[in-house]
Amino acid sequence: MLRELKHRLVHSVSLSTYCRLINARRAIQGMPYRIMPEGNNGIHVVRDGEAEIRICRRGRHRRYKRGVLAGAEGVARQYQLHKLDVTPGGTFIDCGANVGEMGYWARARGMGYIAFEPEALEAECCDLNNFDGDAGTIRKALWKEDTTLTFFSKPDTADSSVLEIDATHPSVEIEAVTLDGAVDLTERAGTNIFKLEAEGAEPEVLQGAATTLPMIDYVAVDCGYERGAAQEHTFIEVHDMLLDKGFKLIEAEFRRVTAIYENQARAAAWDA
Repeated sequence: MLRELKHRLVHSVSLSTYCRLINARRAIQGMPYRIMPEGNNGIHVVRDGEAEIRICRRGRHRRYKRGVLAGAEGVARQYQLHKLDVTPGGTFIDCGANVGEMGYWARARGMGYIAFEPEALEAECCDLNNFDGDAGTIRKALWKEDTTLTFFSKPDTADSSVLEIDATHPSVEIEAVTLDGAVDLTERAGTNIFKLEAEGAEPEVLQGAATTLPMIDYVAVDCGYERGAAQEHTFIEVHDMLLDKGFKLIEAEFRRVTAIYENQARAAAWDA
């Protein structure tokens, strides 16, 4: 009840007023970043003097309290990506890209960036943050086959999913594709990482990645309690599927339930 009231209060003022209030508070707190509206669709930009990022949900600016790039690094740490040794020249595939923070992390390590994000406004921010505003973000869901799915939209909490959450959230029909059909890594020479956050649909996404997984060095997956209305985890299914494909669990964190799997055949080839 209190959370809902706070949400209503935050959204009861104009975006320009909201930005002024946040900036005044951050100035008093001595935090380096400021936010300002950009356009008329709710997108606002966070700037810290060194970097900037476009976001579209009020409150998300808080993750950049130590700076934009520090915020992106913080997201990477949630997946334990900071523990990996990355060889430049590869590709970072971002399933559930949101506004594309992982693009900042990938570019800093000499990697290409491929983003999948079905939410329209988040995808627009991802385009602005990573592709100079061009429509580079793939606005489709990843799935086990090419088809059309019902997409249940819950963007304020970043919980949108192709699996039904509950009947109160709006839904739209979207195009779904397999990773195998959407991505070609045959010419990539460096480390390839697949970050998988599909809000409970991780097993289905992996089913559609059979020919791509052998070219992936690491799968960093969020398999927490997000599958459908029952909010079940997907760790056991994901774990079994990746072990069957020749991956080994090398890192795990069980509060959020994130894990990193290493492709043993790729690792052996790098060491040879």
